[in-house]
Amino acid sequence: MESSELKSLHAFCDADRRAVCQAITTRRDVRSEFLPQPVPEALLARLLVAAHHAPSVGFMQPWNFLVVRSNTVKQKVHDVFNAANDEAKILFPDHKRKIYSSLKPQGILDAPINLAVTCDRTRSGPVVLGRTHMPSMDLYSSVCAVQNL
Repeated sequence: MESSELKSLHAFCDADRRAVCQAITTRRDVRSEFLPQPVPEALLARLLVAAHHAPSVGFMQPWNFLVVRSNTVKQKVHDVFNAANDEAKILFPDHKRKIYSSLKPQGILDAPINLAVTCDRTRSGPVVLGRTHMPSMDLYSSVCAVQNL
């Protein structure tokens, strides 16, 4: 197969390219203004499938996606976040501490569901293509999964 044939085989149409660029450039963090109903299960499944299709160094796929629906668990996460937040804010200089302190973890409690993303640094054993000499590659793979999400 010629190089030009390969390019056209994998080329996105203009509308698809624009849609990807729009998704990337309009992405934002959401910390409030959640709808009261959870994301529909079919949509949640599609999002998790997309996350699992992220590139992964050595195909180790070190990520875990935990769907949290329990208000009790969300409250425990909120409490741990607040304790860590209180410890961290004293590390910031005065002019940045005010900004840092204004970030509110209320979304943990307000969102109908939470997704916790973890990185299993032992997945696939001690010798993994790409991670053996660069141990942080599992973290980068997990970041790619979150970006896909």
